[in-house]
Amino acid sequence: MATALKAPTYRDSTAPIYQDIIAADIVTAPAIMRDYSETNVPVASVSRDEYRSPAFAAREREQMWSRVWQMACREEQIPEVGDVVVYDSPGASFLIVRAADNDIRAYYNSCRHRGMKLCTGDTSVNKLTCPFHGFTWNLDGSLAHVPSRWDFPGLTDETTALAQVKVGRWGGFIFINRAENPPPLEEYLGHLVPHFADWPYDKLYLATAIRKPMDANWKTSVEAFLEAYHLAGVHAQALPFSGESSTQYDVWADDPHVSRFLEPTGIVSDQYPHVLSEQQILNSVMEVIFANGEPVPLPEGAKARTFLAAGMRAEMNKVTGADYTGLSDTEAGDAIQYYLFPNIVIFRSLPYPFVYRFLPHRDDPNKSMFEFLVFRPKPGDGSAPPEVNVVELGEDGTFAGSGVLPPWQGEIYDEDVDGLRMCQEGMRDGGDTEIIFSRYQEVRIRHLHQTLHRYLDGDI
Repeated sequence: MATALKAPTYRDSTAPIYQDIIAADIVTAPAIMRDYSETNVPVASVSRDEYRSPAFAAREREQMWSRVWQMACREEQIPEVGDVVVYDSPGASFLIVRAADNDIRAYYNSCRHRGMKLCTGDTSVNKLTCPFHGFTWNLDGSLAHVPSRWDFPGLTDETTALAQVKVGRWGGFIFINRAENPPPLEEYLGHLVPHFADWPYDKLYLATAIRKPMDANWKTSVEAFLEAYHLAGVHAQALPFSGESSTQYDVWADDPHVSRFLEPTGIVSDQYPHVLSEQQILNSVMEVIFANGEPVPLPEGAKARTFLAAGMRAEMNKVTGADYTGLSDTEAGDAIQYYLFPNIVIFRSLPYPFVYRFLPHRDDPNKSMFEFLVFRPKPGDGSAPPEVNVVELGEDGTFAGSGVLPPWQGEIYDEDVDGLRMCQEGMRDGGDTEIIFSRYQEVRIRHLHQTLHRYLDGDI
């Protein structure tokens, strides 16, 4: 009987394999975490122009962004009939409108008369009225009023309704798709649907959105979060406990839009130059989180990752009032993270109640917007959650100074911001040699480019 693969056969590392790590955990990992899916993606390199060329960015807007499902907002952002969120997607602006209690629609944010933007920001209305000449539409998109209608002899209600695009809903997220006949949203979401069945985001609400302009192409930005390989260069303080070289990368051959990584906590990287005891691993964690805090003694025979998972369960039990006692060690302590093509990263573990969204800059392929979304459990009494707290960091703002993340965690994201700026500068100014990707640790980046080119070539 053949032995099931747990890691690439060509792997050469002293660090333990992720599947062996979770097999030894005290609280067992669920079946989906014990799945391993290695797929060889034959995209070894790409042109630098894919990150810096205005012409290539235009191809993306015309041939990819116009046909993919995009996360536009959350349902709790439009709780009442008439609530509107403006979503400025690549190449088009949309109004996401709650037209009735269970009816959410998406319209192009453009007047059917002279093209004026109907809304410049999130709002709540009874009707949608153009601020230029007063053309007005009902919430369902039907034409309500035309000033001096006698002067438009060829105009009809049917031909002047607001232009709509397809809307899909999953886990409290609202998606839109500009294509005329897109695939069903759940088909597009692939592995996300079964893998998040018992981790429902519709029981959470968007508490905070941190917006940070990035001096990097949207792909440069998202790719940094698809691999842990960069820790030694950018986040060396985490090598004693990050599990970076034990990270598992999953790409499914039948799923063009979803991939994931499973990064264990409490495991020493093979790029760290010293052998550490379990107590020293825990001390390293405490040093990063609490700086000069007192060492925490580890119970005899205990592992650092087991201790950290138990501590996270206890803390979240206290903070949320929920019972996480039976939650697996990996879900309680590790970085479990999925990527949804083209621009969403969504986490599925207790320490990381986060979703990332990356949006291209309209005019400059060397820039993008990083939206760091923080989620919290919905109020247990059924009351409406508070409005989302939007934190605009601007060009000079830092994650460490945002007031949202603990300073140690904010510093990690600030390191990413600086590193990605330097990476984009090198992409832009480093000549014409191709960008190359490792076979396994950067397989999710290979997968991203494979899917992107399938859209550009019309294969999807």
